[in-house]
Amino acid sequence: MPEITFKQANRRYRRMFWPVIGVYTAICFAGPLYLKTLAEPPQWLVAGVALASAAPLVLVFWLMSRLLRETDEYTRAMQTQAMLAGGGATLSFAGVWGFLELFEVVPHLWPFLLVPMFFFAYGAVYCARRLRAGSGAAR
Repeated sequence: MPEITFKQANRRYRRMFWPVIGVYTAICFAGPLYLKTLAEPPQWLVAGVALASAAPLVLVFWLMSRLLRETDEYTRAMQTQAMLAGGGATLSFAGVWGFLELFEVVPHLWPFLLVPMFFFAYGAVYCARRLRAGSGAAR
């Protein structure tokens, strides 16, 4: 892959990210609404709507990995640390909640909610690290 600048890599990421999120949002609303119009939708159609709802999320993770490959070492390190911290926080929460759920202390949590939880944790960690790095604090 030819070398591209940091600015170009970010622009390319955003140019793909926002349309993918738009498609994701549309599918998440339109798919269930369409299924409700059918008296008994066939199982293959229900599965298709479920997979179509998840597909944009897989594409977002691919876009994130491509951005990592295209950026400089410092940005790659910042992004990777934020992703690891966000993933660790999300998996830790999932493990604790899972045991609490197993022992019937808390209600069932839909696993697909862990994806936005990851993105929230990742974004919060990334922003905090950027702020700290910008203030001249030790990394």
